[in-house]
Amino acid sequence: MHNHEASPIQVAIIGVSGYSGHELARLLKRHPHVTVKAIFNSQNANSIDPSDYQVIFLATPAEVSAALAPKFIAKGVHVIDLSGAFRLKTNDITKTYQEWYGLEHSFTELVATAHYGLSPWFKPKKENALLIANPGCFATAVLMGLLPLLGCSLIQADSIVIDAKSGTTGAGKKAVESQLFSEVEGECLPYKVGVHQHLPEIKLYSQIDPFFTTSLLPVRRGIIAGMYAKLNHGKNSQDVANAFKEFYMDYPLIEVSPVASREMLSLKNVVGTGKTHISFTVVGEKLYLFSCIDNLLKGAASQAVENLNHLYQFPVTAGLDHLEAII
Repeated sequence: MHNHEASPIQVAIIGVSGYSGHELARLLKRHPHVTVKAIFNSQNANSIDPSDYQVIFLATPAEVSAALAPKFIAKGVHVIDLSGAFRLKTNDITKTYQEWYGLEHSFTELVATAHYGLSPWFKPKKENALLIANPGCFATAVLMGLLPLLGCSLIQADSIVIDAKSGTTGAGKKAVESQLFSEVEGECLPYKVGVHQHLPEIKLYSQIDPFFTTSLLPVRRGIIAGMYAKLNHGKNSQDVANAFKEFYMDYPLIEVSPVASREMLSLKNVVGTGKTHISFTVVGEKLYLFSCIDNLLKGAASQAVENLNHLYQFPVTAGLDHLEAII
């Protein structure tokens, strides 16, 4: 167990000009066991001496993370990467990254050893998790909802349909015409239908091959993932509730309700927090399941902080317990 009175963890953040990096800096500056020793943008990242830090957070595009992380890992520094550069462990990593990220990946052996940091499911251990791949925002919302049910064999895997909607900050901060207020206001446009880069991540860590659609909401932040499946014969609403209770018993950053109520479906009630709100309704053998998160927090920055907390055996809520819903 880490001595909480010991000297604070020295961290650097690269990529603070983006939305996730900005949120990460905000969280870490209030973390009781961390000193943010330096922040960099992607352009001046080459001037970093990794030996000055114990943990370096990368809130950078996948191609930048793929280039920087190996340099830091080689010096024995922990890296928590918020991009998709190290999430996809497949038989042919080179082909996978070309297909889903358009990335010529030169460090496939690092992808193979990276730790997938979906908290609380996969907890990194300090001795064998130098590189942590923070999950994608859609993948986080979906896996938090589905993994307990798949783990208890409650749903028919081949029946699963996922319809997920996100605020515009999920697309990053680059100036893109399709993200203009005039383009998104009054719309709920599906995009990357069946080919979103978080789909292989969902398939890999859930071992299912669902229908998966993403749509863009005319809001700044928040994800609501609607998931629909057939229950296995003889299973019911109580079994679903019990599965969530069992898997999340010791995890305080989640709220689960057996009613898909307005309160639990409201993005305003979860945005600004590091929580996951899960609600569901069972009608006959049909399950209607909803998972709501803040795409910039549980979908990115606060989950990265959770991974730091797991590494150093701090309480999972350290640095996150002051967060409140932005209503």
